[in-house]
Amino acid sequence: MADAEIENKEELAGLYDLAIPIGMPLSVVHELVDRFELEPVQRNAKIGLLDDETEEMEILVLRGDLETVKAAEKYMFEALDRRVARWDKNERSDRYKEMYDKNAEKRKQIVKERIADRKDEPLDLSI
Repeated sequence: MADAEIENKEELAGLYDLAIPIGMPLSVVHELVDRFELEPVQRNAKIGLLDDETEEMEILVLRGDLETVKAAEKYMFEALDRRVARWDKNERSDRYKEMYDKNAEKRKQIVKERIADRKDEPLDLSI
């Protein structure tokens, strides 16, 4: 084994990698790095494909001690569950719909007033 490989293995002793699943929101990854003080690292790994084959790809991992990595993994999936729950609730669109509905009468009145004001004006069809 080459000296560089031995040194590299010694540097990594006691460190573990948390593989970040494809599609994990970037904000969750940032939270993990900040909250758990993990080191983001890109490394090659074999990825299982749908047809039972594997392919070597570069993936993002967060590196740290075992206890921290396990805590970060738990937090990562809890954070993802919270995000999915928010997406399922669709709170934002419900809130906008409520605001839209509240203002609908007001908008109708404004349109009616504009139509009434223009009723007396001659229609200009010239180009």
